This record gives sequence, structure tokens and C-alpha cells, in this order.
Amino acid sequence: MPEARKMRIIVSAACTGAAGRLARLLPSLRVPAELLSVAPAELAAFVNETPADALVLGPEAFDLAAELSAHSYTGVLILTESEDQASVLAPACCAAGVLIAPQAALEMALPQLLALCARLRDLRARTITLRRQLDDTRLVSRAKLLLMSRFKMSEGEAHRYIEKAAMDAGEKRRDIAERIIRTYEE
Repeated sequence: MPEARKMRIIVSAACTGAAGRLARLLPSLRVPAELLSVAPAELAAFVNETPADALVLGPEAFDLAAELSAHSYTGVLILTESEDQASVLAPACCAAGVLIAPQAALEMALPQLLALCARLRDLRARTITLRRQLDDTRLVSRAKLLLMSRFKMSEGEAHRYIEKAAMDAGEKRRDIAERIIRTYEE
């Protein structure tokens, strides 16, 4: 079985001691991970340049956490100093899709964060596959339209032509469609 890709976890240096605790906890969960500790002032720029599976932030970075949760495949955990602070921020975090826990409960929150990251990784892979399939379908449809307009083929004939050409050449329909488009598009 191939080795799983390491999970990249970015930890805000504002979360005092969190990176060290994570480094101790991850091996017991059998999760290969790359931990990166980043100063709070550099966090937003660093996250934009360095894709991550997970972020562990302090409550001061809530806006960044909410933005990443809404527009990326990154799991986000906010660690608070106290249970009371977590309770106050919990409704906003829940609405934003951000996990929240007091630092003392990191051991309980980490498996949830890792499960979220695994789910987001699967969703990212499915999204990439679906986008590729949609692009392929668009290309094939464009090629069929060209064949229909240039050679007065019906849609079925154009479809069969592309299918047969792909089978005969041992290529994908996408490759045949791209070749047709390059050849006949003006």
C-alpha cells in the first residue's frame, strides 16, 4: 500500500505550546504530518502561498478562519484560552464551519480536525475529477458541433465518429476532440 501523503498543518505561534503538543499527539494517532509554526502577523500571507490541510489558530484569527473554511478545502480549528471563551465564540464558529475548543481539550479536538481534513481531501479529489469530466464533455460537445456544421453530420454520427476515432487510435475522446477543434475551428 502506498504511503499516505503527509498532512500539512499550519499552527499559529499565538497558540502557545500547541505545535509541541500536536507533535506529541500525532504519532499516537498514526497521522504523518508536517507541522509549520507561523507568526500571527505573517499568517494570512503564508496561508495564501502555502496550501495546508489544517490550520490551528487563536481566536484573534477568526476572520481568516471563517474565510478559509468558506473558500478552501482546509480544516480550521480555533484554540481558545478557556472554556468560557470557547462558549462565547462557538455560535459564530459553528456558523462558519470552524471547529473550536479550549487549548486544554486539544486531545479531544484533534481527531475531529483530522477527520474533517480527510473528508475535505476526499471532496477536493472528487471536485477535481468532476471538473475534468465536465471539461472533457464540453470539449467533445464542441468537437461534435464542429463536425455537425462542417460535415453535415447528425449529433449521433458526430458522436460515433469521435468514439470510433478514439477506439481506433487507442486515445481518449478528449484527445480526439482537441484534435478536431484545432483542425476545424476558425
